[in-house]
Amino acid sequence: MSHVDPFGAQTTRRSLLRAGAAATAVGALGALVRPGAGAVALADPTFGSPAYDAALKVSGGVKGIFQSPHVDANVVAGDFVNHLLLLQLKNWLNGFQFSYNTDPADLHTLVATYASANVLSYDDTVWEKYKLGEKYAITDPATGQPAVRNVFLPSRFGPEAPKDPAAPNNYYQDTGIAVLQERGTLFLTCNNSLGGHAASAVADKRAPDGMEAADVAEDLRAHLIPGATLVPAVVGEVSRAQAAGYSLVFIPVFKL
Repeated sequence: MSHVDPFGAQTTRRSLLRAGAAATAVGALGALVRPGAGAVALADPTFGSPAYDAALKVSGGVKGIFQSPHVDANVVAGDFVNHLLLLQLKNWLNGFQFSYNTDPADLHTLVATYASANVLSYDDTVWEKYKLGEKYAITDPATGQPAVRNVFLPSRFGPEAPKDPAAPNNYYQDTGIAVLQERGTLFLTCNNSLGGHAASAVADKRAPDGMEAADVAEDLRAHLIPGATLVPAVVGEVSRAQAAGYSLVFIPVFKL
């Protein structure tokens, strides 16, 4: 198997992740005003990103796509809320890097969330606005109240976490989405599930008065976590990824 320079490869992948985030945000915010009316016509969603295109074209290495529909596959661990998908992804990366001595540049990972797990890729703004912690019974350990922020996103151990894999609370044991993105993982967001969340927010009266499901959906698209890529339907993207050589790691609800 040919190897590429790990520093150059990682830098390229991270720059593509940033470009993908920018493309998603621009597409989601591009609304047009209808002439002669005070209303705003909702923009068509923009799917895909340069980072995702690159991930599907990459050759060599080991590839995995991690799929989950269950936000309730989560557990409180000390001061943080973890999700089984993020734990398994961290274990997958560490197993190949440290047990099989695989170059991190040769590890290619996608996360494909849908149904309730789609909330992993929404930012703090919509977690608070649409009361996602209350809706999905997720308590923020920092407050003891329903979460009004994406509790899965931040680093668990902070920027000063040691890079020694034997040290307590080291970088490689961090299951925060932001750290897993640093390690090269691209997060996909299911637009079909996003539409369901929008309709639910209106039906449950969690959306502000006057907002319709289409308005909420556009708001959600505008507030994905940095680096997330919007796709039409995760079920289709799993097939695309498998055709590109990614193995599927499906995450069910699991309890010991």
